[in-house]
Amino acid sequence: MERSEEVKVGLFVVGAVVLLVLALVLVGGLNLFQQPRNRYTVRTHFAGGIEEGAPVRYAGMKVGRVDKLALDPQDASRAVISLSVYPETPVHADSTAKVTSLGMLGENYIEITPGEDPKAQPLPSGSEILAKDSVQWGELVDQFGGATDEAKALLQEARPRVRQALDNINDLTDEENRRRVRSALARMDQILTDSQPRVKTVLSNFESSSAKIDKFMDEIKVTRANLDELLKNWSSLAGGDQAEVQLTLQKLRDTLARGEQAMEEIQRLLEANRENLDVTLENIRMSSENVREISDTVKQRPSSLIWSKNPPDRRPGEAPKK
Repeated sequence: MERSEEVKVGLFVVGAVVLLVLALVLVGGLNLFQQPRNRYTVRTHFAGGIEEGAPVRYAGMKVGRVDKLALDPQDASRAVISLSVYPETPVHADSTAKVTSLGMLGENYIEITPGEDPKAQPLPSGSEILAKDSVQWGELVDQFGGATDEAKALLQEARPRVRQALDNINDLTDEENRRRVRSALARMDQILTDSQPRVKTVLSNFESSSAKIDKFMDEIKVTRANLDELLKNWSSLAGGDQAEVQLTLQKLRDTLARGEQAMEEIQRLLEANRENLDVTLENIRMSSENVREISDTVKQRPSSLIWSKNPPDRRPGEAPKK
């Protein structure tokens, strides 16, 4: 009976020791029961949050662990991270490794990124993976803080200019300036209104002159025809002075031809100026309407001199939009 109890106690102790050893193996990260792995090193300037046992991921999947961290004996500003990954992990010569984290509050780990060359050779175990420095949250916060300070300094510097600009705007829109603008617009409107009858008179005179020139050109053509007929009759009746008379008549005919040509040029000039006068008259009419609109707007909303948007362009003859 006593021997049976001793055996039970011995088995219990042995089982407890075995469980303790297994727990130590699991907690200590010993690889007694794990498959062989490929081992690599990474040299980086920042290894914050990376400790022994930290995961190694490839395309987001866990493929290994960090075995050891140490300072680079050749460059004290860098850390040497030793890691092991599963043999089937496709680590190539152009692959890179960087320290990253799962979100803002997640754990830090080593991320292996595949390269862009599909023909790159596999990286043998014991080689070094090229490190890619990553931007850390602390650096981003520092940069944001620096940008905020610069923005504050710029605002402080621009504040007097903004205040001066507002003062200038207030000066431009005071009652005296509004009165002057209204007065200037009224005078401009009066000038445009007074000039319309004069332009119409000039246009009417041009039309009258054009009609008279047309009549005069018709008379010149009739005179030339009569001279041609007279020249033919004279050729059959004249005596010894026939050559001299023909020369005189020829000069007269040439003079009439030049006069006709000059009148044609004058008529073309009048036609061209007539079109220009039509356009000018239309522009004056539109300008007068625009001045009235601006004057009404200034009277109702004086601040529109500074802040109003430009109205859409209006074609000649189009009614103003209200």
